[in-house]
This record gives sequence, C-alpha cells and structure tokens, in this order.
Amino acid sequence: MTAIKIAESLGRMFYLVSPSRHFFVTEGEVEPYVSDATIWFLFFIAAELIYFTIADKRKGLKRHDGKWDQGKYRMNDMIGSLGAGSVQQMSRFFLGSLQMVTYNYIWDNYRVPGIAFETFHLPTWIGCFLATDFMYYWFHRAAHEVNIFWAGHSVHHSSEYYNATTALRQSLAQTYTSFFFNLPLALVFSPAQFAVHTQLNLLFQFWIHTEIIPRMGWLEYIINTPSAHRVHHGRNPYCIDKNYAGTLIIWDRMFGTYADERIYPDVVATKEEEEPVAYGLTHPINTFDPVAVQLGHFKHIWNMLWITPGLVNKFKVVFYGPGWHSGTPRTGLLSEIPDVDLKNPPKKYDPVLPRKFNYYIAAHFAIVMVVGSALLGELYKILPLHYTQAICVAFLVSLVSLAKIMDAKEYGLKVELARCLTFFLLAEFVARSGFYEQTYWQRRGTLCVADTFFVSSLFISWNIYKLGSDWATIVPDTPKKGQSIKDKIKTN
Repeated sequence: MTAIKIAESLGRMFYLVSPSRHFFVTEGEVEPYVSDATIWFLFFIAAELIYFTIADKRKGLKRHDGKWDQGKYRMNDMIGSLGAGSVQQMSRFFLGSLQMVTYNYIWDNYRVPGIAFETFHLPTWIGCFLATDFMYYWFHRAAHEVNIFWAGHSVHHSSEYYNATTALRQSLAQTYTSFFFNLPLALVFSPAQFAVHTQLNLLFQFWIHTEIIPRMGWLEYIINTPSAHRVHHGRNPYCIDKNYAGTLIIWDRMFGTYADERIYPDVVATKEEEEPVAYGLTHPINTFDPVAVQLGHFKHIWNMLWITPGLVNKFKVVFYGPGWHSGTPRTGLLSEIPDVDLKNPPKKYDPVLPRKFNYYIAAHFAIVMVVGSALLGELYKILPLHYTQAICVAFLVSLVSLAKIMDAKEYGLKVELARCLTFFLLAEFVARSGFYEQTYWQRRGTLCVADTFFVSSLFISWNIYKLGSDWATIVPDTPKKGQSIKDKIKTN
C-alpha cells in the first residue's frame, strides 16, 4: 500500500477525502471502505490502550470502584463489543444486503428523470453527503423515540464504557430497519454515490467514541465531536434523547436536540455544576451474552404487549418511545429517568473471575476473532455459502459460551466443555474422514484445531471436577479466600 493509499484510508475515518477520487458510476466500483478500515479500528483501539497504560498511569484500566477516572476499558466489555460488531457483519451471509437491493430497485424504476451520474459534479457529491447525513439524523432520532427501533439501536448503547470498541458494538436488527429512511434518496442519488457516503458517514462516527479527546472549540458548532457524542451515550437525565448527529451537529442545533457536555470551565461556570457522563442504558442489561444483548429489548416489548390492555395501548408499546406507559407523553417522562449520584458513580457490571479463566477467555476469543476476520475478509469468497454460514453459527456459539463464563454463571464451564468437545469432534471428522479434499497442510491445520479444543476440554473438565458447579464462588487469586464472585460482581 502506497503512502497516498494509506493517507486516503486514514482520511476516510474523518470524511477528509477527495470528492473526485470518491466518485463512481456503478455501485460495483465502490470499494469496501468499512472493511478496509479494519487496520485503523485496531490502531485507534491500541492507541487508547497505550494512552491509558502510559499517560493515564493505568487508572482507566483499573476495575471500576466508585471513581470517575476508573474503568475505561475492561476485557469482558471489549469482547462484548467486538463480538456484537462481528455478528452484525456476518448477518449478510444469511439475509443479504436488503438496503442496496431495495435502493437499486427504486433507482432503476422511480428515479427523477433526467438525472445523470456518468460524470463528476461537485454540487451533486456535496448534496448526497448532506442528504445522507440528514436522513441519518432522522433515522437515529427515530431509533431513540420509537420503541421497536430502539430495540435494535439499544445494542449500541448497552455498554457502560465509552471507548473505541464501543463504536463497533452494532445491532443486527438495526441493519434491516434503518434502510427505510434512506430509500427517498434513491429518487435522486445513484446507488454508487449513496454507497460511498453511507460508508464514509459510518466511518466518521468511529473516532468520536473516546473519552480522551476534549472539547474541540468552534468545531463543536459544526461537526459531531467526541464531546457531543459522549452526551448522546449518557444515561444522565440531561443526556437523554440528545445529539443524534452522524457527521454534522448542525441538525441537532436546528431541530432542538442539542446538549453540551457539562464540563468546567468550558460549559458550566463552577466546578460544582460539572456533571460527568455515566454511560450505558438507564436499566443496564448486566450480561455479555450476545444473543441476550441483541434481543433483550425485543423480549421486553413482547412482555409489555402481553400485560398492556387494549389494542391502542399495545400499538403505543411498539411505536411510542421506550419510556412510554399509560398516562405519560409519547416519549415518556424525563423525571422518571434515574438521577446519577455524582459523588458515587454507578458501578459497572464486571464479574470477578479467577485469573486463569481470564487468560482462557482471552486466548479463545483471539482464536474466534482470527477465524471471524478471515471469513469476513477473504474466506467467504472461496467457500460455499453453507460452509460460510456454518462458521458463522460456530462463531456465535463460541461467543455465547465464553459469555456464560464472563457472566460467572454456575453452568458456564459445562456449556464451554460441551462447545470444546463438539468442535474437537467436528475438526477430527473433517480432518480424517475425507469429507472434503484437503492439502497436507490444510489437514495438519485442521488437526491442530482439534488438538486445541481437546486440550481446552481437558482444562475445563479438570476445573469442573475440582470445583464443581460452585466454580463461580471460588476466587483463589483474590485476597479474601472463598469470597463469592457474586458478592464481587459490579452491578448497578
């Protein structure tokens, strides 16, 4: 990759691009900017970790214990975020790209006559940028003010941390609900132009997920910044339903949904008026299980439908705000949002595990991510679709199994043992049965995978034998011998 290519790739993370070099006639010519940006995702995550290790003297890496400057990064939350993003990306192998299929259909059949996109026109390129960002604002606002849309979008807000990995915590369902808001653009802007701007809009929103970057002066009036987006992710009452912007914050200022981060002395006049942001949902989900994270609010809506009387009220459960209930306005009452105790910050969900299980989880998650990255990168292009889908299912099963351990479930080790034995037997079958033709090194690699899961199953079996189902009550590497993990879980 040349220096120019590297500079272009980095520039896309900030929407700093050459319009003429990001113009295409057909959708097939548009490069996969989001996939190509993986190296920058890893770079920014690493940069944050280095900052918290060196400049912050590891304060942000400590377990959250009632101080605002603690608990900025935790391994379990990082796994939850990266896993959610990967699951969302893999969904296309099952459901396809519904957005672009419908967008292309409208463009081919209903676009405004006389519009030509065979040559580059800067006003048209800028117009598509503004229109895409404008429609994102309204989708994002609906995702907070309409309960069924919030069921998808709440996944992104479910982390109690705010760092670069949080940007990757994406919703499976949101992918297939948000596209409705972009369909009017197909009347005017070509699929190629839309594909460029929807990717750039998404990439821009990655770097603003950080607590490191302070307020940015006059830019706060124009673009979405880390400070503005920190407010959006807050569960403080003043943060609720604010700052929906994708790239430009001007939409929030125009439509009355903007709020400043209450920082002294930039915004508030005295130190006493300063109010740090507490991140996450007003009612935390307290789990790392990707299925529960993705579907938790849908389950809540379903339960509410059963207990809410009357068809009209049932309609409101689905299409009014997530805070609505009988006797309240459409979006609920702000007074019902729990206040944040500034002297005692909300404790974050962070179960304590014996150190050996943390090492085990880190090792297996690394394996899972290597396989997932390879599949999303190039492997899916050469594998039959049903093989690709099978790997996706194994990926999800692995995330769920590791989450049971991270959640300190009593049955967590048994679930993990079942996973290891199943994958061991599958790998052995593939390697030795002649199920499909393999080269010598492919077969050796498959046997290596089988060996890995066999050794892992021995490790888990030994711990089940020694500790039994009460493994989650024994923390041998903590000062208080025999103290229950459940007593140590950091919950709200």
